[in-house]
Amino acid sequence: MGENSKDGSNQPATWEIVYGGTWSNVFQEKLRERNTREIEPYRDFFNNFAVLYGTLDQYCGKIKKLDYENLKRQEDIKTIINDPGQSLTENDKNFLSLQQENIQLLRQNETTQKEMLRVQMRLREVAKKDMQIVELEERCHRLDQENGILKDELTTLHLMYKKLEEDNRKLGFENTQMLEKILLHKKEEVDMVNMHNETMKKLKEHHMFYELESARREESISPEASSNSRCRLNSGPAIIPSHVSEKMDAHSSELYSLAFSYQGTMFATGGADKAVHLWKSTNLPGVQKIGTLSGSTAGIMSIDIDERDQYVVAGSNDSAVRVWQVAGSQVRSTFNGHDNKIYAVKFYNHSQRLVSGSHDRTLRLWDVKSSKNIRTIFARSSCHDLAVLSETGTSIVSGHFDKRLRFWDERQDTSSHEMLLEGRITSVDLSFCGKFLACSCKDASAIKFIDLKLNQAIATFTAEGLRMGEHTRCSFSPDGQYIAVGSTDGNIFVWNTRTLKREETTRQHTSAVPVVKWHPLGQSFVSLEKNKKFFVWTDTP
Repeated sequence: MGENSKDGSNQPATWEIVYGGTWSNVFQEKLRERNTREIEPYRDFFNNFAVLYGTLDQYCGKIKKLDYENLKRQEDIKTIINDPGQSLTENDKNFLSLQQENIQLLRQNETTQKEMLRVQMRLREVAKKDMQIVELEERCHRLDQENGILKDELTTLHLMYKKLEEDNRKLGFENTQMLEKILLHKKEEVDMVNMHNETMKKLKEHHMFYELESARREESISPEASSNSRCRLNSGPAIIPSHVSEKMDAHSSELYSLAFSYQGTMFATGGADKAVHLWKSTNLPGVQKIGTLSGSTAGIMSIDIDERDQYVVAGSNDSAVRVWQVAGSQVRSTFNGHDNKIYAVKFYNHSQRLVSGSHDRTLRLWDVKSSKNIRTIFARSSCHDLAVLSETGTSIVSGHFDKRLRFWDERQDTSSHEMLLEGRITSVDLSFCGKFLACSCKDASAIKFIDLKLNQAIATFTAEGLRMGEHTRCSFSPDGQYIAVGSTDGNIFVWNTRTLKREETTRQHTSAVPVVKWHPLGQSFVSLEKNKKFFVWTDTP
């Protein structure tokens, strides 16, 4: 099967079998050659066997004749034995000689029979080989049929390959055209982005010019004109209260949030028990519960009260913002859209709008009247607190988990600028004059005192033993002279923003103090204890 083809080429005969259609004939020819090659060595043996067989027949005839003569001679011998006087004749001598020859012939017959047995065994092997040849011929016939089927399949595959090759060529051409279109589209997109960036740059320059001009005009009109338009009661100089006048079991679970009304007539508290409680605070230290706002399905994290003391807004862990009407304690609106906990809510634009900050790293602006989401801003990090720097919403500041303060304009989706602080920001509080920010940083356990006009921190307030939690909230006194913050060990720390020194440390709480808020009159403040209570602090026992 490994011989070369008949035309003398170096291509093997198997090539002719697959593509020339002579596979069966070649295989039969090879089998005949092998048969001849295996039988030839035994051809003389078969001839000799035939001669020996004929000789054997002759000897068998002679043996029968000799047996007959032998029998006759034996009878003669018996006669001689019985008559010992008779002498051996010539025939007797011949008989003895023939008997010897008979013995030799018997031996030769035995040898011949053994040879015949060997020949028969070889003949059986030859017959077995013949059977194998027949089986191989049948197998060759089957393989020839299978070869025909495979040739048909090969032809089909060649046709399919040509079709796929043509389809691939068409797809390559279409792909080239598509890439050209994509490149052209990308170029147009880049041009549009460049135009947009140029437009935004011009708008920012115009906005900055407008803001600077507005600031210049405000300063030229009156020093008091820069005050926050949401100014509360005309309070006198704030004091640092040092005595606990009242302790109140406010909630059935942990407390997280506290907010005073703008007139100081009431304050609201919220916590893990899913409720907002309203408290009358007109005549501190006397406190009286005046209502409970229910409807939230998770803990209350942040509270704010509108400037006319008509509505209370709260952000909760169920990703919803709810507005209650104080009169009647009914839920007025529910704002859904956030995907995670809401840590901060604030009214602005004369309480016609809301801004909320969430753990889902977004800020959302809401219209209170229509209950619609006006804008969603991606802030890139979890928002822990908010402050509104202008009533129109053109300046909102947010504090984030990534240690950054971000300043926003509600008309834009990107921050106007950022400020990196020393730790995760847990709270942001705006002074009533609107010129300063206080930011609590958990990792550094410090308060950053920031001048908004200089756009930088002018002091860092720290103290030995001050430890801040995830929900620690700091606050300014109404006149902006003091900043107070609670610690996880139950202490309350107060700093003077004018001397930049720590004024006092008080310890009455037995557990962490997440929130401290001054009354708008500046003569007292309220502190929340994580263990369900709030304390009212005044200057007199």
